[in-house]
Amino acid sequence: ITTTTLSGLTANTQYTVRVVAFNELGDGGEVTGTGRTRPQAPSISSLSASSSTQLIITLTAPARSSSLTYECIISTTMSGLSPKTVTDTVLQHTVDGLSPYVNYTV
Repeated sequence: ITTTTLSGLTANTQYTVRVVAFNELGDGGEVTGTGRTRPQAPSISSLSASSSTQLIITLTAPARSSSLTYECIISTTMSGLSPKTVTDTVLQHTVDGLSPYVNYTV
């Protein structure tokens, strides 16, 4: 198995790769395959608390981000509190049910 890394590709773009085997006797045939590169992550534009138990997260989408789904994971190091996950295609999330006076990581 031979592995080659293609660099400088555009995020969230489908590419077709054509591989041809050849030697001094000529062309040995070809195979093609397609694949999509991973999307870029969004950036967090703002985090604001609308109450002591609610957080509003606003994201800025990267270029070429149509039809992506975003997952925000809100967690704390305090024992007994499970991470909260918000999955959606919108760029603003409201997370309810947080504990007051607790630091969270988004």
